[in-house]
Amino acid sequence: MDTKILGVCIAAVLLVGACGTQPAPREATPTSGGTQVKLVALTFDDGPDPVMTPRVLDKLETYGVKATFFVIGQLVNERTTPVLERIVRMGCEIGNHSWGWESMNTMPPEEIEESVDKTTKAIEKYAGTTPRFFRPPNLAVSDTMYEVIDLPFASGILAFDWAGQNTTAEQRAKHVLDAVRDGAIILMHDVQPEPHPTPEALDIIIPELLAQGYEFVTLSELFERKGIDPRSKTHDMWVFVE
Repeated sequence: MDTKILGVCIAAVLLVGACGTQPAPREATPTSGGTQVKLVALTFDDGPDPVMTPRVLDKLETYGVKATFFVIGQLVNERTTPVLERIVRMGCEIGNHSWGWESMNTMPPEEIEESVDKTTKAIEKYAGTTPRFFRPPNLAVSDTMYEVIDLPFASGILAFDWAGQNTTAEQRAKHVLDAVRDGAIILMHDVQPEPHPTPEALDIIIPELLAQGYEFVTLSELFERKGIDPRSKTHDMWVFVE
């Protein structure tokens, strides 16, 4: 995430969920056996990349957890096909993050539609799967985007792990752990300029949440397990699924 649009991002987050505040307690999701389980969805933006994305995948594989990757359309090609195939093979999910990194809230309808459609087609071609969720670049949204894009919008708890933040793995993990609760979507990045210690932050986040009784699921699984239609919000972005 470019630092020049940091203000836009933070403003958007304030509108969609006040992620940095202490969350109120929520009842965990009941399982078929009657026990309670807490669900959380890890998500990663701005990939895929042949070097950086596998660092995140390695961590997920180590801990046996799944995640959702919101990919940039122009990075989805033959060069990154092996990474995309590994994402799918691991049971992870792929979402649409538009064709590029530019905020879309001032784009005309036809440009918005082209960006999202091109990305979906690239994902279908090179990953063999169809995205079920959309994350707007820089979390910038507009009424036009909601009208044109036929996918649920997802935000999340921010780890503040984009370029220019100069945050350590410990700081990134703290942002997440301070705000997480049952049904949370966590927003991180698998691809950003180096140094980028998000993989190391996962060594803190994942074991801690597992110890707290959380189960890591994809976005689709989160909504399915919660029994909620992700399209029930038409002019908002999901941060928590309750």
